[in-house]
Amino acid sequence: MGVIARAVTQASVWAAGVFYRVERIGPELPGGPLLILGNHPNMLMDPLLVLGAARRRAQALAKAPLFKMPIFGPVLRSLDTLPVYRVQDDPEQLHRNREVFDEAVAALRRGAALMLFPEGKCHSGPALAPLRTGTARMALTAEEESGWRLGVKVVPIGLTYQRRQRFRSRVVVGVGVPLVVSEWREAYEADRPTAARSLTGAITQGLERHTLNLAAESDRELVETAEVLQARVRGLAGWRDRDALQVRLPRLQRFAEQFAWLRAADPRRFERTARSLRRYRRRLERLRGGEADVPPRHEAGRVIRDVLRWGALLVLMLPVAALAAAAWCLPYLFSGLAARLLKPPSETVSTVKLLAGLVSFPVTYVGWIALAAWLGGPLPAMLAALVLPLFGFAALGWGQRRVEVWEDMKLLFQIFRRPKLCDRAAVHRQALAAELDAIEADWQAEAAGRAAARGAL
Repeated sequence: MGVIARAVTQASVWAAGVFYRVERIGPELPGGPLLILGNHPNMLMDPLLVLGAARRRAQALAKAPLFKMPIFGPVLRSLDTLPVYRVQDDPEQLHRNREVFDEAVAALRRGAALMLFPEGKCHSGPALAPLRTGTARMALTAEEESGWRLGVKVVPIGLTYQRRQRFRSRVVVGVGVPLVVSEWREAYEADRPTAARSLTGAITQGLERHTLNLAAESDRELVETAEVLQARVRGLAGWRDRDALQVRLPRLQRFAEQFAWLRAADPRRFERTARSLRRYRRRLERLRGGEADVPPRHEAGRVIRDVLRWGALLVLMLPVAALAAAAWCLPYLFSGLAARLLKPPSETVSTVKLLAGLVSFPVTYVGWIALAAWLGGPLPAMLAALVLPLFGFAALGWGQRRVEVWEDMKLLFQIFRRPKLCDRAAVHRQALAAELDAIEADWQAEAAGRAAARGAL
């Protein structure tokens, strides 16, 4: 069962990497005893993406109710997953966490890697939830029991999703700098609870560096609109570019900090800016450009050339895309239908889609091979086995390019059909860019003032 469970896990990790366009950043994980810690906004997807980024075998900790589920339970047990007993699940079982804690410490002392999610829950909040100190206590205890020569390290891995429920959306998996637990020895020997809180604070900072943390969920649209607008006005991105999320993340984080500061420092100014950003976003939506923005008039010819070039390529590839769609449409539709019928919480939608796909896609694949064998014999069956995956990946690329070309075509049509609306959007964009620059300058001045005050103390 262990071999089968590991194969299922590896297949699931691979499938999560297909479901999303994964952008991994950061160093390779070190060897030796290791705690791999992630934030937890997306149910099963989070551990799969963290495992994919870790690129080493890791023993996980998971909430105890999962062990009672028909499929998950046997797989988790065969992978030596440790159960965590939470008060909201069964208060009478909390005493068993002491045994789990001891097992985790023993695993670290054997040189194993453990994967945990120290927020203690999967949630759809706009920012990290406060981290539990149990992870830090686990690492410090393992080091203490080994005479501070074990070499335990803690690696925070932050997950930032663009649209976590959407197939082929982007996700940044940011691997942080390893924290060397033995550096907290002196603090631990002086005051254990304080040292655990200090290490937990360092872990929090590591996760925050690779995640987008908002003051409120309503800020997400504002932050994304401001980041795209400013990047294009400053020439950091083209008017029709769809930048990788890892490129955008530092800019998004900066705006999140600025808006959180502005909301607290000057609520009226924040509301004025928010209303202006929402109006600008509505104007773009009326122009139907998707992620694209209204280009300057002199770039219209370039847009036409790009649309014609990529449009011609899409037409040439249309027969392959059509065959791929015919071959794989049923499992794709089944995955979406499963999510609509079950109506899971927002942080579980992509997990439901993935699980449905892990069943329906292999069944469809085997079904087509069996049909080819029945109709033509072994050679067509082998050809189908080879061609079907290639068709699937070709269709993914074709579909993504089709969306971009279609958005460019709609935007180009609106530029010629509604030039006054485009001009108003351009004027609005310049005014907003100036206001965002002023907010950034005030934010920087206020931060500099705080730093100077701290230096004077």
